[in-house]
Amino acid sequence: MPALQRMATTVDAGTVSTPCVKECVIGADGLCRGCGRTLDEIVDWARMAEPARRAVMAALPARRRSTVAVAR
Repeated sequence: MPALQRMATTVDAGTVSTPCVKECVIGADGLCRGCGRTLDEIVDWARMAEPARRAVMAALPARRRSTVAVAR
């Protein structure tokens, strides 16, 4: 399954949604190669309110596209 399709997952009903795909490597651009979050977003994730997590997750596809475009 492509990483972007795996991103917006909910661990369990009523628990924290996460874009983590267990490919955790922070690149030189400061973004995780697996999910596209910043290190600060990863560290704060469990404390973030669900609307804030969903806002970050909504931004990830565009963030990852721009990272791929820069890498080419």
